[in-house]
Amino acid sequence: MVVDFFAGLVGGAAGVLVGHPLDTVKVHLQTDDPKNPKYRGTFHCFKTILMKDDIRGLYRGISSPMSGIGLVNAIVFGVYGNVQRLSDEPNSLLSHFWAGSLAGVAQSFVCAPMELAKTRLQLANNIDTGVKFKGPIDCLRHIIRTDGIRGAFKGLVATIFRDIPGFSSYFVSYEFIIRMREKPNIPYTLMAGGCAGMASWLACYPIDVVKTHMQADALGSSAKYNGFIDCSIKGYKKEGVYFFFRGLNSTLIRAFPMNAACFFVVSWILDFFNKNGIDMVVNSNQQLNIVNLENKQLTDPTDDEIVREIITDGALEFPLLRSHDI
Repeated sequence: MVVDFFAGLVGGAAGVLVGHPLDTVKVHLQTDDPKNPKYRGTFHCFKTILMKDDIRGLYRGISSPMSGIGLVNAIVFGVYGNVQRLSDEPNSLLSHFWAGSLAGVAQSFVCAPMELAKTRLQLANNIDTGVKFKGPIDCLRHIIRTDGIRGAFKGLVATIFRDIPGFSSYFVSYEFIIRMREKPNIPYTLMAGGCAGMASWLACYPIDVVKTHMQADALGSSAKYNGFIDCSIKGYKKEGVYFFFRGLNSTLIRAFPMNAACFFVVSWILDFFNKNGIDMVVNSNQQLNIVNLENKQLTDPTDDEIVREIITDGALEFPLLRSHDI
């Protein structure tokens, strides 16, 4: 259903809008000089940026994740919704587990190169590579020119390993918490989404640390790691268990509001379409139609409607959606 993709797209944008300030804080903390640190912690960093650059400083660079995360979440919620409905027992937690796992695998093929470019851009000022990138697209073009298509997917296997437990726990924990109340209200829904995001990161964070080290490894003059296992062993020998949990605190603080907003928006959109008996489908000419499920009539949305704007200009460009043509 296109509704799932649309809900994921808007929910992803909402999550980025809420979570980006703390992502900015995380990047500042990660790149801070340990010998002469500017910040005493997460909240001191947040306050310093806000006082120096006002609210614009916290939202600097939001355009890249706003487009990338929106697409990733469109894939996640689209694949998740369709796989879950095809299950023999769609309401069971097991069906949510498998749907979440497959959604994690599907989005990894977009997420891996996106995070590879993000990692290289974030560390470009720390490691002299002799190349300056204008942005993520320019970075990926350079990677493909030098290392081929395969180079753009460095860390893909680690991303898949991370996102299978990450997204399965994401959806299962959300469903489990939501079902504890017969009629969950808005604050409870926000709490469920936030807790689901935190549970997801707790389930996959050690793998994410290894993935990041593998993707950053390409920045040096020579590779340090021969693969996922080698990176894990060397990291453990150097720093112990702490290696797998570096930066977890700021990640969990960011995860709660970001995922609370995302899940609330997705749930609200799906509930709105279900209550009003409306669906969105794409015809054989790649045109979006609004379907009234009660009388089966098709109507074209007007050009100024936000639904047509987002779906036509964004989601329909992704090949996975074309499998839902009618």
